[in-house]
Amino acid sequence: MKICIIRVVLLLSLCSTAFRGMAQTASTDTLVEKKMVQRISAGMCTQLQQEDKKKPLASLNKDEATQLFTRLMMASAATEPELMARITNDPAGARAYGEQLGRKIGMQLVQECEVSRPLFASMSGQGSTQFKPAGTDETKLVNTLATEFCANITPRQKELKGLPKEKRLKMVSDQLETSFKAHSKEIQQVYGADAMNDSDKLRALGSKVGYQSAQQCPAIMQILMDTK
Repeated sequence: MKICIIRVVLLLSLCSTAFRGMAQTASTDTLVEKKMVQRISAGMCTQLQQEDKKKPLASLNKDEATQLFTRLMMASAATEPELMARITNDPAGARAYGEQLGRKIGMQLVQECEVSRPLFASMSGQGSTQFKPAGTDETKLVNTLATEFCANITPRQKELKGLPKEKRLKMVSDQLETSFKAHSKEIQQVYGADAMNDSDKLRALGSKVGYQSAQQCPAIMQILMDTK
C-alpha cells in the first residue's frame, strides 16, 4: 500500500506539469501590473470560452494549444498601453519580461478561468481527457479526495515549502495514504474489491485526484513542482 501511494504521489506531481511554466513568477508586482494581468486574463478567458465552442480545448495537441495561448495573449497584450510602452522602451528585456508576464497571466487563468485548464493540460503534452472521471460515482470520489487533500495540506503550505523535495513528497504521501485508507470502501466500490492492492487502479485514481487538486489548490501544486 505504501509503495503504491508513493507512486500515486509522483504521478500527482506529474499531473501538475501543465502548471510548471507558471511556477516561477515574481514575488512582488506593482498594483498597475496586477490590474493589467487581471484585465488580460479576463479578456483571454472570454476568448477561450469562444474558442472552446468552436473546438474543445481538451482536444488540442501540444502545438495547437501553445499557439492558441500565444496568439490570444499577444492580441490581448497589444491593447495595453503600459505594456507596449515598457516593451518599446526596453527592447533588450522585452522577451524576458514577456515570459514572466505570461506565467503570471497563466496562473491567473488557472485560478479564475475553468475553461483554460484543459488548454494548459494540452500545453503540457498530456491532455486532460485521461484525468477526467468516467462517471458519477468516480466523479464524486475524485472530488471528495481532492477536496480533502487540499483542505488538509493547504494549512501546512508554509511547512511544506520549507522542506526538501524528498520530505515534501513524504508529507503528501502520508496525507494521501490517510485519505485513501479512510475512503477505501468507496474506492473499492468504484474500482473493485482488489483496488487497494492494485497499483494500476491506484495510479488511475491518483492521476485524476492530482488533476483535480491542481485546480483546487494550485499553490500546493507549485510547491510540489519546485525541484529545490
